Formats: sequence, structure tokens, C-alpha cells
Amino acid sequence: MSAPSAPVRRRPPWPALLAVPLAVLSALAVAFFGVIALAFSNGQLDDGAWLFVALPAVLALWLLVGVLLLLLGRSWLALFLPAAGLALVVVWGILDGTLGDGTGSTLVAVWVLPGLTALFTVLPGVRRWTAARRLARQSRD
Repeated sequence: MSAPSAPVRRRPPWPALLAVPLAVLSALAVAFFGVIALAFSNGQLDDGAWLFVALPAVLALWLLVGVLLLLLGRSWLALFLPAAGLALVVVWGILDGTLGDGTGSTLVAVWVLPGLTALFTVLPGVRRWTAARRLARQSRD
């Protein structure tokens, strides 16, 4: 007869709790800069510039869904993927020259927020917690 396993705590670990507000701030920053980009473009998003508005908007919505799934202990990957993707889109936009014209420190903040979200989400403690929550849910069913 095996000993009963310790119950899985409901409260997320501290890195997950730090990732949540960073993800929400990332989504808000993307929404803010998306509205500004649309306002200054007068609807004329040529040469693939629309991609730098549409892709981050989709990733920002995915971030918010990922926040909910992480807080419920369902998935760390649902928050990691859009956060890492958003950080990569910002780097891609800088290298492409589409982003970064005179925005210096603001652009760094927009890149750092999803980058830190991805970093905190992928830490082993968060992954272990979501795996333990998943296992506990499966054992109850």
C-alpha cells in the first residue's frame, strides 16, 4: 500500500504570480501601440506593415487567455508561447525597421514585458506546479 501523496496547493508559485501582471501589461501595451499605429497610418498599412498590428493583437489576446489558464493551473505553455512570440515580433520589427523610429526606451519596455513573462512562465517551479495540478485533476476523474 502506497502512502497518499501530498495535496497540490491551489495557489500558483511566485514566478507565475509575477508573470500574470507582466502579461496583462504586455497585452495593454500592445493594444495601446496598436491603436496609435492605426491612428497614424490612416488605414494605409502597406508593405506588410499590417502584420505588425495584426500579429501582436492576436498574441495579446492569446496572452490574456494564457493568464487565465496559468492561474487555473491548466497550462504554462499557453502563456509562454504568446509571450515569447510577442518578444520575437518586437525584435523582428526592430530588425526589419518597421518598429523603433524614435521610441527608444518605450520599445525596450514593450520588448522586456513579454520577455520577462516568458522567462517567469518557463521556470521549473511553474512547470512542476501545472504538471502536479494536471495530475491531481486526472486522478480525481
